[in-house]
Amino acid sequence: MVQRKAVSLPQQVTMARDTAYPYRANMGMINSAEWVTFFDDFTGVTASNAPDGWTAIIDTGATAVDGAEAGGVIDISSDGVDEGVGLYLPKSIHLTGKKWFMEVRVKVEDADDNIIAFGLSDLVATTNPEDLYDTSNADGISFGTTTDAEATPLLVYDKDNGGPVTDTPAGTTFDLADDTWHTLALYYNGATVDAQKALIAYVDGSEATRASTNAQVPEDVVLAPFVAALVEDDATDIISIDYVRFAIER
Repeated sequence: MVQRKAVSLPQQVTMARDTAYPYRANMGMINSAEWVTFFDDFTGVTASNAPDGWTAIIDTGATAVDGAEAGGVIDISSDGVDEGVGLYLPKSIHLTGKKWFMEVRVKVEDADDNIIAFGLSDLVATTNPEDLYDTSNADGISFGTTTDAEATPLLVYDKDNGGPVTDTPAGTTFDLADDTWHTLALYYNGATVDAQKALIAYVDGSEATRASTNAQVPEDVVLAPFVAALVEDDATDIISIDYVRFAIER
C-alpha cells in the first residue's frame, strides 16, 4: 500500500510578481485570514438580467444575458440608445489602510460611442445604470469610457461630495479599441498621503492615469463593487463582460 503525504496550502496565498499586470503582485488569490477575494467568470445562471449574486439596474429595452461564449460572458445590449444595465454587489469594500485592486475584462463593439465603467459606488442613487458612476454618488470611484463619443477611459472619484475629480490618460495610447478585449483595473495602495497618489488606473496592465489628489479618494466609507454599460449610439451594439475580480486586505 502506497502512503501519500497530505499537501496543504499556506494560510496566505498571494500572486507572484507580475510585470505584465503589476497591481496583482502580492495580492490575495483566495480568501484567507489576510485577504478577501472575489472572482466571477459569469458561468452561473443569469435570470431577469442579473447574474447570480448581483443586483441589476435595467433601463427599459436593455438586457444582460449569457453571451454563450466559452468560460462565461455577459452581453449587454438594448433596443434603443442611451439605455443599459448596471450590476452591483453588496457594499463590502472599505479602503481605509487597505490594499485593493479590482479588475474587469471587457469588450465594446463600438468603443467611442458606448459606455463601459466599473469601480465602487455608495449606492445612494440606484434608479439608472449611470447612477453607479456619475455625480449621483456622494462617494465613489469609477474608471471607463463614461463620456459619450470618447474611447478614452476616465478615472473619476469623489469623497463626501467634495468633487468629483477627473483624471484623464494623456493622448490616445489607452483608448479602447472597437470589438477588442481589454483588461481594465483600479489599484489602491492603502495610503491616504496625497504625495503618494495612492489610486491608479490601468489598461491591459499599463498605468493609464492616477489620482491627482488622494484627498478626494473615498476611503472612509464602505462601498459596493459595480460594473455598468450603456448603449449610446447604435441599438445593435453589444458590450461584453468576461469577468469581474477584486482582492482587498482583510
